[in-house]
Amino acid sequence: MDKAERNRLTVLLVILAAVLLIWVIVQHRSGTGAHGAGSAGEVAYAAGTVPALDLAALTPLPETSAKFQRNPFTFGRPPTPTPNLTPRPTLPPRPTRRPWPTPTPYVVHTKDGRTLGPPPRFTAQYIGYFGPSNLPIAVFKEKNQIEIAPQGGVLNDVFLIRKVGYDSVEIGYVGYPEEVTKRVPLAAKK
Repeated sequence: MDKAERNRLTVLLVILAAVLLIWVIVQHRSGTGAHGAGSAGEVAYAAGTVPALDLAALTPLPETSAKFQRNPFTFGRPPTPTPNLTPRPTLPPRPTRRPWPTPTPYVVHTKDGRTLGPPPRFTAQYIGYFGPSNLPIAVFKEKNQIEIAPQGGVLNDVFLIRKVGYDSVEIGYVGYPEEVTKRVPLAAKK
């Protein structure tokens, strides 16, 4: 046997001796050794009475007829909500449409105190002019009729030709004041 095996065998024997010594100490302290049972004086027995089981204590108590008792571990009915006694707000009145204004009829007041109705409607188209610059003659077209009138002349016994220009003519009315006029532009070519 070489030296390494001898050292290993020595260590194993020391461990086995230590385990055996611990086992002997534990057996001796518990009172049961390898030599036999322990003495009978060490264990003492005292007889006692067993109380009777009260089954009435285990049965549930009958429910009381009290109105306001309930089990706190179960859910009860939800409380009745308190009604809201605040009145609803009053809505503002809806906006109303303004009434359409009644148009004031167009009237003309003369200097002598007379009141005239609206002047007649001029429907002819101004298509141009010709003649000398000191006495131009305006040319009008109404439907398929061509009519001419010099500046200062009367057209259809109702309309006065007050001023003839290159791109427009100023029309007045017979029996109306001089400030009541209408400007008629030159008609576009078709």
